[in-house]
Amino acid sequence: MRKANERTYYSNVYALLEQVPMSASERQVAISAMQSAEAIADALLWVREKFEGLGAFFLKPGLKH
Repeated sequence: MRKANERTYYSNVYALLEQVPMSASERQVAISAMQSAEAIADALLWVREKFEGLGAFFLKPGLKH
């Protein structure tokens, strides 16, 4: 993901994935799935950040009594 501590966490996940008893092809599929999931999560976070940035352009008008 984007933060250094999250990268450390994910490197630990990959290290754990290396320790799981499975064939090389299964391991490659698992690693590929993890990378795809990270890419999707990063894309969703990017879209959310862009929408949050647009929020300043669409401020609600104040009501005057």
